[in-house]
Amino acid sequence: MSGRMFLYHAHGLALGGTITQPFKAEIESHAATSLPIVGGFASAKTENYRLRDIVSYRSAQTYVSGIETDDGRHTVASCTIEGLNILDVITADAIVGRLSSKHGDTGQPEIITLGSSFVNLKIAGKPVEVDLDNDLFIAHPTYDKLVSHLDPQGKQAKAAARAKSSAKFRYAWGQSNDQPPQQLEKGMLIPTGADSHLANGILHTSLVKQVRPVGSNNSAQELPYAYAIQIPHVGRVYLGELFVSADSKRLTMLRVELGSPVVASMAVAAPVGGGNWFP
Repeated sequence: MSGRMFLYHAHGLALGGTITQPFKAEIESHAATSLPIVGGFASAKTENYRLRDIVSYRSAQTYVSGIETDDGRHTVASCTIEGLNILDVITADAIVGRLSSKHGDTGQPEIITLGSSFVNLKIAGKPVEVDLDNDLFIAHPTYDKLVSHLDPQGKQAKAAARAKSSAKFRYAWGQSNDQPPQQLEKGMLIPTGADSHLANGILHTSLVKQVRPVGSNNSAQELPYAYAIQIPHVGRVYLGELFVSADSKRLTMLRVELGSPVVASMAVAAPVGGGNWFP
């Protein structure tokens, strides 16, 4: 056997998860699609979904593509959900998760998040601005460059932790306390105060620089939120989570862990993009 083959890798979903209380139900993967290893194009779309009064959306769409050009192999995975409503507490006109990649004949792929966005996201009825750091992933598009920049185990991470601590990010919605609630911290895969965490060769980080209520006056009473937020009597939300390995990136724009009285886990706008050569 001789020769090499490029294995395209891209898939995504607009919404999926499970509900365990007050009833048990599976939220099937909506608008889910996957790219064949030989490349090509695939898409899926669904409309007007409602699961009782827990979660609903107006439309959801995912598309993936993989092509070869003169400068390499390219993949795109894009997931969009419009008119999202979770318990009338977390709503958005649109959420887009997008990953695009470029693979040369050698070396690691360049994978960027440009195009990912939140449109009119509201938490507990209040519009928020989500400041995304897409520029970071454009400047450091490969795994090695990103790990080297963030240096999770080294001096840069400690400096970032100190800087973030001094900024006094808050975590509990509507409260100024900058210490994350215990239940929220259990689901924070990035250590408090750090920008990333490297484990088993996988880097976990977030696209989110900070979250602010629209019209914030930047006073001590309007401290920015981190990527993780506890909503009292509702649950926890994690924004723009990104898992990075040597040949792929996995993005979840919104992960929701509902607590009481509804207990559920949901993922929203979750593309995966990458690929690799064989052998």
